[in-house]
Amino acid sequence: MYSEQSQQATEADLGKESVTIDPFRQTLAKHGLTLERDQTTTLQVNVGLLCNQTCLHCHLSAGPGRKENMNSQTLDQIVDYAGRSSFEIIDITGGAPELNHNIVNLIERLSPLAPRIMIRSNLSALNDGRREHLFELFKEHRVVVVASFPSLNEAQTESQRGHGIFSISISALKKLNALGYGEDGSRLELNLVSNPTGAFLPSSQPETERRFRQVLLKKWGIIFNNLFTFANVPLGRFRDWLLKSGNLENYIEKLASSFNPCAVEGVMCRTMVSVSWDGYLYDCDFNLARDLFLGGRKKHISGMTGPPEPGNPIAVAEHCFSCTAGAGFT
Repeated sequence: MYSEQSQQATEADLGKESVTIDPFRQTLAKHGLTLERDQTTTLQVNVGLLCNQTCLHCHLSAGPGRKENMNSQTLDQIVDYAGRSSFEIIDITGGAPELNHNIVNLIERLSPLAPRIMIRSNLSALNDGRREHLFELFKEHRVVVVASFPSLNEAQTESQRGHGIFSISISALKKLNALGYGEDGSRLELNLVSNPTGAFLPSSQPETERRFRQVLLKKWGIIFNNLFTFANVPLGRFRDWLLKSGNLENYIEKLASSFNPCAVEGVMCRTMVSVSWDGYLYDCDFNLARDLFLGGRKKHISGMTGPPEPGNPIAVAEHCFSCTAGAGFT
């Protein structure tokens, strides 16, 4: 069984880089808070770490050379699990989900099983000239597109995501708009995600959304439904960069000093269960990246009769400060 003692040991292990902050669970306790699972309404499916980009901020170190990719057997097990669990939302992520050769099958089979299907896209994998059929697939199944679009500045975007990505992303957004995405009443939802290009916290979400809405419409005629600003999570490639640049300790201290007790109630791990490309379960995609299994032990989706029970503790470590800094991460 997963215990508070093992939780503290995990946090101690993660604190070995001399970051002088209180462990996350201790921070919660100081505010009279606990982090336990609520009713699980969202299934997040990570189809693998294969990606066409090597983004600086990636918490999973995804990229073109990664071999972790969901196969058809695991896909069948996920569809079976979704069918017996009655999730409200199914959230498909990666890597770049578009690069998994089973993605069409996955969306078509999951679509009848939940009212809301989401896909997290970097836009460039979608708009590489070989996947035009995915635009129509998303429209047909009313898939909510959550698109990474870190900056309105081309140089900043490409410093984080690679040369040429900005114009490819703009083109993808225009194609989605042409299908009706982002229009009021279309039931085709297009949301943008903006995150910083360095070791600092995001700007105010309402102000950033207002600016993005004005500039994208004026310059390119692009519309969208919502924009979310998130802090980068100190895991994977981003953690490696923080270490190499000497920014790790300061960045984590910055996250911890921005801890917002009000954000704890809305963190996604309360209502989400995340499944990896090989079928194992986690509280969230960040815990997947840190190899912190759901309930503190390796558990496969094929052995689950339904969603995790409410009241179970959620595995936490220093990266959880990213989700509770400022406006939080939902």
